[in-house]
Amino acid sequence: MKIKYINLFIYLFLFLSLIKGQSNPHVIKQYPFVNYDSNSIHFFENKLTFSNFYSKFDSLVSSGIGKINIMQFGGSHVQADIWSHRMRKNFHNNFNLNGGRGFIFPFKLAKTNNPYYYNVTYTGEWNGYRNAITKHQSTWGVSGITATTTDSISTFQLEFKGDDTPFYDFNTIKVFHDTDSSSFCLELVSDTSLISIDVNKELGYTEFRFNKHHEKLAFRINKTDSLQTHFNLYGLSLDNNDNGIVYHSIGVNGASTSSYLRNQLFTPQIKTIKPDLVIFCIGINDAFEPGFCAKCFENNYDLLVSKIKEANPNCEFLFVTNTDSYYKKRYLNKRAFEVQTAMQNLAKKHKAGYWDLFTIMGGLGSIKTWEKNGLAQKDRVHFKTAGYELIGDLMFSALMKEYARFVSIKTKNIEN
Repeated sequence: MKIKYINLFIYLFLFLSLIKGQSNPHVIKQYPFVNYDSNSIHFFENKLTFSNFYSKFDSLVSSGIGKINIMQFGGSHVQADIWSHRMRKNFHNNFNLNGGRGFIFPFKLAKTNNPYYYNVTYTGEWNGYRNAITKHQSTWGVSGITATTTDSISTFQLEFKGDDTPFYDFNTIKVFHDTDSSSFCLELVSDTSLISIDVNKELGYTEFRFNKHHEKLAFRINKTDSLQTHFNLYGLSLDNNDNGIVYHSIGVNGASTSSYLRNQLFTPQIKTIKPDLVIFCIGINDAFEPGFCAKCFENNYDLLVSKIKEANPNCEFLFVTNTDSYYKKRYLNKRAFEVQTAMQNLAKKHKAGYWDLFTIMGGLGSIKTWEKNGLAQKDRVHFKTAGYELIGDLMFSALMKEYARFVSIKTKNIEN
């Protein structure tokens, strides 16, 4: 254990030394069209913020003790969990602080794309409902997606893939679902390591605790009473007792800010996570809406911030601009500038951070260059794996630059 802590201190020393030598501390692939010099977190009200997050992070890095929850919200850019997973791996690998996987959704149950590193299998007929689809009427939790079955007997299983994928074992599972008399019963497929089962009706989940760690889970859904009509699955939280970073990614294809305001169970479920830092990347779908209203966009974000602060008043926020995009592959989406201004306003209002990804990637029309270099898809909206990973590296780099500045200021204050 001592060796682990010594390595962390050595890493921090090298990291701070590197800060003095170049403007971009995290070593990432270089492209001539990326504005690396603009890759910083901007704060408008204070010279330094994220003080709560960085204080907690600094304590975790130096002592190896503690748990930090980061949440990233978005649309399809986040549902695929490539950008967010790159962030997760950067935190885990660079600081050896894998605190577990956290909130997760078995997207395959809802008939939509699943992140690559875990498999989902099931029996029975399941239907998916997304907060982004206006005609879908359902109850949603923090994930914004619900898998529903009316089959009296059904199952689902989630399993992390082989040795070439990250290791996310767990000894506690929270399953978010309806807990009233209309819901089918949830049963864990036989496991001799089970210690306890607790149902939290106030926050809407069943918690299973084990005396050993697992890499997969399997559940059976049963109808046991004539009053029961369905089973709604809102998501799962896979937790353990390890110290470290838990990076939760919440993304729904096509989701806008108004989509997340449809999530009736958003606040109670986010109370189970109590995020220390929330990274907001919702906006690309707002900007494609015919009647886009920048003021309405800001108001929607104000409501989301208030819901999260209800769960954790000390939570800090990072507002991320839209990426560059085209409408129907042909027309530049100039609303990126309106979103840019709105994100600046939000960062000022909420004393939050602002990350200008639009400028960093090259500004208006730049996604065409990213496409030519194998980083963006032909639709000129989405990115290829290499593109999302580059964005994840850039964001991590910006956060670490700010962390280094935090440590530098803290050190000077101690010396004085």
